[in-house]
Amino acid sequence: MSVAPPDSKQVPSAAPSPAPEKVGILVIEANATTPLGPKIVFANETASTLTGYDLTSLIGSPLGLIYDHKDLPHLIRKLPIIAGQSDFCWMDRLLNRNGGIRIPVRWTIRPTQRAGDSARHFTLTFSPIPDSEESTPDREEQQAPPRNPSRIAETEETSSKEDLDFEESRSESLALAAGGVAHDFKNALQTIKSNLEMAHAIVRSQEKLQTYLHDAQNALFDAETLAKQMLAFTKGDSVSRCIFDVSDCLKRVSHLCTAGTRVRCRLQISPGLLPVEGDPNRIYQVLHNLVINACQAMPNGGPLQLAAVTTQFPEGPNNFSVPPGSYTVISVKDRGCGIPEDQLPHIFDKQFTTKEDGNGLGLASCQAIIRQHGGVIRAASREGVGTEFLIFLPSTDAPLPESPSKPRLQAVSKIPEKRSPGGGKILVVEDQKGVSKATCGMLSHLGYDSLVAETGEQALHLYKRMLDSTTPFDLVLLDMTLPGGLDGEEVLRELQRIDSSVTVIATSGYFEDGPTHSLIEMGFAGVLAKPYSMDSLAITVDQALQNRD
Repeated sequence: MSVAPPDSKQVPSAAPSPAPEKVGILVIEANATTPLGPKIVFANETASTLTGYDLTSLIGSPLGLIYDHKDLPHLIRKLPIIAGQSDFCWMDRLLNRNGGIRIPVRWTIRPTQRAGDSARHFTLTFSPIPDSEESTPDREEQQAPPRNPSRIAETEETSSKEDLDFEESRSESLALAAGGVAHDFKNALQTIKSNLEMAHAIVRSQEKLQTYLHDAQNALFDAETLAKQMLAFTKGDSVSRCIFDVSDCLKRVSHLCTAGTRVRCRLQISPGLLPVEGDPNRIYQVLHNLVINACQAMPNGGPLQLAAVTTQFPEGPNNFSVPPGSYTVISVKDRGCGIPEDQLPHIFDKQFTTKEDGNGLGLASCQAIIRQHGGVIRAASREGVGTEFLIFLPSTDAPLPESPSKPRLQAVSKIPEKRSPGGGKILVVEDQKGVSKATCGMLSHLGYDSLVAETGEQALHLYKRMLDSTTPFDLVLLDMTLPGGLDGEEVLRELQRIDSSVTVIATSGYFEDGPTHSLIEMGFAGVLAKPYSMDSLAITVDQALQNRD
């Protein structure tokens, strides 16, 4: 007996169907390879009309571009159940149209599969729900108030709801954009990381060059952190809490954010500084924002003071309106232009900015992050004198973990020694030329020969041609987000048809460090999240080849 997912309803064969000309049709992948769900591989003209996106924008985009974000994780979790059903399911959910408009539509979904094969795709249809049929099947029906007497109030309420929907939709669009930017950013980071590691391997004996490369790798770590934060934002991840030392964040920000400026940074860390509990990356984000603002307030240079001390506030009122308790207090103090007195009370307001090209999100975001950590942020300023921001974070007596996740200020990735040639032959499937060139360089250093294919079709042609030669490929390094044509999963399936013993490692800028069970179940021999180090590449390739043998 087939099981319909909760919050969905099984449609009997006699159920009325919407008019064909008003039905949008989509085909999506069976597995989600992006943070916003499976990619769309087909869309009809009606889908384009109903969503407001042209077909070139729809095809290749994740389903989350148009599907109700609140229900998307639930739908993704239920795809394996739907894949085993012979009938189709339907649900009433919102459609996110281009431009921020959200309309209720009726969706249907069913697996698309070959006989005896597991579902490789799903077919979805959607059509607008007429006003008379609008309903929320997940909630108990409520008696509607009389329409005529409350028409004005009803209109105002509807308008308010539309405003909220628009703001939510705009945030979702921003999340979608951030996910794509983070993915492309990680591809750029992969090229930087690979070349830095190769340079380290070449100039081991040149101390001065090692120093420059060391500083570049520290900046690279910052960029990696930013990309991870952007991907976390697209998934709506909550704060990841741990016990950490804020002095590490201050050391990083003092060095990296003032480099190349005339700002003179002075760092003061009080002895016996207590740790705090929270997300060190989020706190670093706050400090980064404040230090950048301070540097911009001193375009001709000047002193910047960063300090941290542990302070106990007793019961009763205090000058900072901070609840009683133990706090780690961070000070960011500049001697810049200052903030006008009439503007100071509004600096944490959303969309308030004094910069011509500012968006007003910086300080509002800082305040939100500090509040998430149970703390408060205060500001004092005087025009022509300077500005000081004080951050009060609840401190803890808990010990720091033995292996804390600290910024790698003095930790450079271990570079494997160069091996003798003949380690094997690897096909690198990658559309970004900078990434493929750098990856081949690392593979050569590790003793492997390699060839590059920029598309899935090229990869299949090369693999099949070399399979019949005396030097077939030992392994395929496959990027999962190839533009146009075949995607990563489709390339894997075709390779398996060509050679049932093929060994394939998946790579992507959408991947993050964590469980990879679903990809291993697909048939991949390993997973590499960009940007990966040469050490990670060596270990993953070695393990895949050993398991094959």
